[in-house]
Amino acid sequence: MVMNKTDGLCGLFVTETHATVPLTAVHYDVDITSFAARISINQTYKNAETNDLECVYGFPINDQAAIIGFTVTIEDRTLVSHFRKKDEAFQTYSAAIAQGYGAYLLDQSSWSDDTFVLSVGRLPPGKECIVSISYVLTLESVTETRMRLTIPMSLSPRYKPNSSTLSTGVVPPETYQSTVPYFATLSGTIQAISVISSVTSPTHPLAVTLLGPQTVSVAFGANQQLLDRDLVIEIEVKSNPEHHVEIERIGQDKYAAMYAFIPRATAEAKKFVNTELIFLVDCSGSMEGENKIQDATRAMQLFLRSIPEGCYFNFYRFGSTFESLFDLSQHYSADSFNKAKDYAEDTQANLGGTEILAPLQAIYATLPKAGFSRQLFILTDGQVSNTESVIELIRKNANNTRVFSFGLGQSPSRSLVNGIAMAGNGKAEFIKQGEVLEDKIGRNLNRALQPAVTDATVTWSGVKTVQSQPTALPPVFYGDRQLSFTVFELDPTVETSPKVVLRIGDLQTESVLGVKSVKITENPYVFKLAGRALIKELETSPASFGLAGSLQNRGSPTVKTQGTVGTTDGMTVGTPDGKTVGMTISLEEEITKISLEYGVMSKYVSLVAVETKNEQGRKQASTTMELREVPLQKVRPSKPLSGNGKKGGPSKILSRGKISEMFETNFVKKTGCLGADFVDGEAERPPQTPLNVLLDLQQWDGSWYFSAAVEAITKVSLAEAADAINKDLKVDDAVLATLLVMTYIAEKFPDQKNIWQAILNKAAFFLSKRSTEPAISAAEAALVALIKAK
Repeated sequence: MVMNKTDGLCGLFVTETHATVPLTAVHYDVDITSFAARISINQTYKNAETNDLECVYGFPINDQAAIIGFTVTIEDRTLVSHFRKKDEAFQTYSAAIAQGYGAYLLDQSSWSDDTFVLSVGRLPPGKECIVSISYVLTLESVTETRMRLTIPMSLSPRYKPNSSTLSTGVVPPETYQSTVPYFATLSGTIQAISVISSVTSPTHPLAVTLLGPQTVSVAFGANQQLLDRDLVIEIEVKSNPEHHVEIERIGQDKYAAMYAFIPRATAEAKKFVNTELIFLVDCSGSMEGENKIQDATRAMQLFLRSIPEGCYFNFYRFGSTFESLFDLSQHYSADSFNKAKDYAEDTQANLGGTEILAPLQAIYATLPKAGFSRQLFILTDGQVSNTESVIELIRKNANNTRVFSFGLGQSPSRSLVNGIAMAGNGKAEFIKQGEVLEDKIGRNLNRALQPAVTDATVTWSGVKTVQSQPTALPPVFYGDRQLSFTVFELDPTVETSPKVVLRIGDLQTESVLGVKSVKITENPYVFKLAGRALIKELETSPASFGLAGSLQNRGSPTVKTQGTVGTTDGMTVGTPDGKTVGMTISLEEEITKISLEYGVMSKYVSLVAVETKNEQGRKQASTTMELREVPLQKVRPSKPLSGNGKKGGPSKILSRGKISEMFETNFVKKTGCLGADFVDGEAERPPQTPLNVLLDLQQWDGSWYFSAAVEAITKVSLAEAADAINKDLKVDDAVLATLLVMTYIAEKFPDQKNIWQAILNKAAFFLSKRSTEPAISAAEAALVALIKAK
């Protein structure tokens, strides 16, 4: 598409093309309360040309979020959006701009649940408008006391498999530029339910100001930031309650509630299960930048050393084609360990595109080993456009394979990474550049190697007309916060207080719902989150219609559903395999009903706002309107300065606002700084840490041997270790070295237990076969004293 050139408007130009860009600024307003966040994206558009413009901007929003509306401020007027069925919204929008009115449309992309397209129709010359899009979402549970908020701020090009049956509905613009004239700013507050220990970001410099023990304000450490990577904010609190209920009153006798609970692990739950582990690694060309392929190979090595004896495993690599280390999963042994170690070291980003569907089909074509639970780990930057087909395949095989996913890089597809983990009853992790990947890999390995809670139930008693989500709890992982939502009315026939009951096995916990003092909530967020959760549970793989409207080419309407052969309203309906089927009307109608009832967006419901001018203004409107697609900022790798949020701090601290002495004590002592500073450039993988060096020296059976590296790191020689233990203890050199390394790691790296726990568990199993428990305990005590004396 050819764009007009306009002289004298340097601030609105893209340097490569000299094309005007109507988007001039993006501001994020963040309000975090307990386990949820309310976010507004304020986009400023200005028409610096002589004709009316239709501005189109594709941007990401977290796929778990509930979009609840937008407002438009233009001159002295404020317009409020309304939810409409998708076809009605397109018709309203297109009819309005055809008649000379201003119109605004927000729609979910047909490619991905995390990508949205905003259309600003008939913006007059010289005019400016601000579109404020609001959404709510829950925070990710990292540990029992650490939570994470991820705000997607960038899109990466999605790989499109060779298929003519892909949905071609609403598609975001795909113009990527190394420089764009708009930037992001940020402001917000965090209100935790206990004392805040730290607020940090591995991706952006943050200015954090303490407002109270449980409250802080946040802003970017620099006034403006490029929209070239996702923003991550991590919140550490002193403690989180094991059970927590939040209630909103949304009508005279109607309520919405969110119940959060953290299951505690028992000794029985910590036992390992017989497992077949499969590692599927993205080796497409897009994995080359941002150290993604290096992170993937490092993860493979960590996986390999964490596999317990007795398990089966295999490695797969994929791109445009795929390959596997073994034809079938092999028993974990010295021989298979050495082959896999070489295979991991030889892994490169050299396999072309991102065809993830084919290797998944090959993996699922073989049933799991009899008597073994199969766990699939997927490492990818998630840049594909056939997300729905991938998720549907994983969902169909969830009864025989649990899936854990890892999104690598600054801007992976959250829709894909989250979607495949949810469909596979696993967990998703996102590893940004500069983060410690070993922590995330180790955490999910511990989950995969232990049984999940499969008999947990949440029930709501003393209420009527309950609509809850999830209707059946998925497998629950110990130590992870779980959320359950409900919308209910009080039951006048029940005299006791309403309550929520959690049952895990034979254990039961009751939490009373204190509804009597709750006033009607004007801006509910629990109610909205409940609606989005209901929709997420209902959604499978069908895609929405993309109806043509205005100047944008929205493509031919294609719906991918299941049903009987036929057509719908005269339109041919297709599926990924090319077969013609009918539309599953009941599913669309149910999702549409929930979307409209709860006031949240879905793939079948859009948001639209129309500016109704007076008749004279409409007649004077320009008959010419030109389309302007807002170019996207290319995702660029970032190089963390020294410190990067660790002890010692960065080489410079950007503006952080006023920080009290208590704030310095609570935050800086623990984290070293309040955020991370970044500079442009290709990042270099930092040198191996002493912990990683030791972990890499572990043998396949869990043991260590004395070496120059072991002695240099522990500062303990074989002779010193032998002299330290009781001479009557019968231990050989391998047992002694293994005891030394295990003791050293536990003593020196207690806060990195997620990284080393699975590996040390395997070492403990090795020791249990070589020596008695009293002898091991006595030797450990002697070695602890020796290490502390060094």
